Amino acid sequence: MLPTAAPHLTQAELLRLDAFMHSPACGREAMSLSQAHGFLTALASGPGRLEPAEWLRLIFDEPVFTDGAQAEDILGLALRLYRDIEVGLEAGQFSPVVERGRTDGSYDASAWCRGYQSGMSLFPEVWAQHASAQLSALLSPIHTLARGEAMDESTQRGELALLAPSVTAIHRYWRDRAGRFAD
Repeated sequence: MLPTAAPHLTQAELLRLDAFMHSPACGREAMSLSQAHGFLTALASGPGRLEPAEWLRLIFDEPVFTDGAQAEDILGLALRLYRDIEVGLEAGQFSPVVERGRTDGSYDASAWCRGYQSGMSLFPEVWAQHASAQLSALLSPIHTLARGEAMDESTQRGELALLAPSVTAIHRYWRDRAGRFAD
């Protein structure tokens, strides 16, 4: 069950979750925070739903916790992250959690976008059944930035600026069609 009234994650909580995701307690296939945020955004904004136990396993790659308190803390943070995404999408105030470039401080959304694509890949039939010019246009910045290709700063800023509105529109697209397709 997802928390309903928990406060938004703080920067310190996001950093704690990110540190755990990069720790030996997670499997080699664990996602980074940015990638997990993209993945969870695809689940929250897209056509399909997974139970938390399923997506928790996928983002952490079978974590091993030191004790029950750590498990409760980390899993609680992940559940709140998902809830933050849902609330942001519903309110039209969504913002992707992307990584800062290591050398120049610019933003790198490739991991976030690859995470989103991973979430989409869990429901390929539904995405394919609803392929349209409208949906393709909304997914364009995600696919462009996921490639991680070098692009000039202006183009990159433009694509980054399209992420949040595109994902919000994708969320509306699927909500408008809820009940009209099968998972």
